Amino acid sequence: LLEMVTGDKTRKDAVTAVRDFCDVRLGKGVVDCHDTPGFIANRLGVFWLTEGINQAIEQGISIEVADAVMSRPVGIPKTGIFALVDLVGIDLMPHLAESLLSTLPEGDWYRKIYKDYPFIHQMIEAGYTGRKGKGGFYRLNPEAKGKKEKQALALEASTFGESAYTKAVKPDLESIRAGKKGLRAVVETDDEGGRYAWAVLHKVLAYAASLVPEIADDVAAVDEAMRLGYNWKKGPFEMIDDLGPAWLAAKLAEAGLDVPSLLAKVGDGTFYKVENGKRQYFGTDGTYH
Repeated sequence: LLEMVTGDKTRKDAVTAVRDFCDVRLGKGVVDCHDTPGFIANRLGVFWLTEGINQAIEQGISIEVADAVMSRPVGIPKTGIFALVDLVGIDLMPHLAESLLSTLPEGDWYRKIYKDYPFIHQMIEAGYTGRKGKGGFYRLNPEAKGKKEKQALALEASTFGESAYTKAVKPDLESIRAGKKGLRAVVETDDEGGRYAWAVLHKVLAYAASLVPEIADDVAAVDEAMRLGYNWKKGPFEMIDDLGPAWLAAKLAEAGLDVPSLLAKVGDGTFYKVENGKRQYFGTDGTYH
């Protein structure tokens, strides 16, 4: 992913030259976006990771369950939430949060969900910064001589200790198997995985819908940014189409949450449709492009 910001005074030939070089010569996927905090991918990605951690702690589920359902069953790489944070570095998360909190507009939903957990700082201080450190949410058992035994951390919001690591267990849940039937089947499954997936995704999708046209001119740019930047199989608006925009809007209203204007505007329709062999997206002007 390469997110490109231009302005009214940017030379058109310069935009074309940079876009062509980054696309053709560098092999990047160039997405037009606006000059807003985190641009597109990190604005949504950090929100998703933050709410993923929040809900795992709030619901008291294991990180193995969280990652097993918030990965391939919903069209996201197998790292899910916690293994992805291990990959990018746990020590990076406070910096990302600080950057967003210092620049986001007042009332932004990220401000409402952000929590500064003591255990995260304690992990960093102890050298548990993820794969580049002694381990992170996952680690290899240092006492398993000659064997590779993967361990997972039991989450405790207020404290971190090495004794909280236990052998990682592969979850066996209906919500994980439901991924073969589609996204809606996953979030409607009444088990701990399904409840977790719904708790995280309905907020992420609503947040995405509320940010167009603030972060980008159209939904297609947002979806492409998440596919390229976070390797999601489908972007948030493609996910909303899988659930059904009207169904999601009704569920948000039922939960007492504001229905984003763009989601209300699409109504019983979808954000994407194919007409005369060409794929079209629903624009903020209420027509397809």
